[in-house]
Amino acid sequence: MPNTDKKQMTKEARRTMWRYIWTFQWSWNYERMQALGYAWSMLPILEKVKKGKDELIAAVQRHLAFFNTHPPMGAAIIGATAAMEEEGADGDAVDSLKVGLMGPFAGIGDTLYAILTRPLIGVFAASLAMQGSMVGFWLMIAFGLFWGLAVQYGLFKLGYRQGMNVVTAVSGGGFLARLTETATIVGVTVIGGFIPSILSLGTALKFTQTVEVDGELTENVVQLQSVLDQILPYMIPIALVGLAYWLLKGRKWKPLQVLLALVVIAFVGSIIGFF
Repeated sequence: MPNTDKKQMTKEARRTMWRYIWTFQWSWNYERMQALGYAWSMLPILEKVKKGKDELIAAVQRHLAFFNTHPPMGAAIIGATAAMEEEGADGDAVDSLKVGLMGPFAGIGDTLYAILTRPLIGVFAASLAMQGSMVGFWLMIAFGLFWGLAVQYGLFKLGYRQGMNVVTAVSGGGFLARLTETATIVGVTVIGGFIPSILSLGTALKFTQTVEVDGELTENVVQLQSVLDQILPYMIPIALVGLAYWLLKGRKWKPLQVLLALVVIAFVGSIIGFF
């Protein structure tokens, strides 16, 4: 494969890119998942480079094989395979690249998007929306457009220019590992800071304390919540989040089970007057 660092996209490659960005997930199905969208996106390239109807049909059938990855990260894969098809690479080599990258790139994309960036942006946007600000709404729209358009556009160009070297281009030098670690630390810190503003929860329990003042007995009502706040502000919300995390990670509960447990805790706590 020749050096493609300065490779300029052809008209057919641009059509492939825009097809991928706009229509890749339209034909998702349980049998082959994203395969039909992949083949449809590759069609402009294949129609250009394949000679004769039989060769074109064979190439399309190759790209109809099972394929499933994180869509934005998949842009780098289809960019690389588009470049390889234009260069006349062997079909087995193209298929090997697809199969070899779809799993690892799915893990990278799901981590960066579903675990790190989307929850972080979502929590921030939700806190703004709860205050009545439309900024939260537009922030989520902008985030979706950024990830769905800008990221896919950039990764397709990267894959197209790098070809078979796309793996090194995306993950080389340890940059991705450092980015993931940094984003994880920042994300956990920021989300933890939002706990008090999003989870407003306290106890209604109080107790009466009898004290003697100038020889007379008086009763002081002490709110348990004020005592807890002196020990650790927002102790109950933090404890509740810690419980949910422990159930998810430690006990391997499913999210629905955790939600039901929290509902039961809230219901019982309200009945006995704790909340």
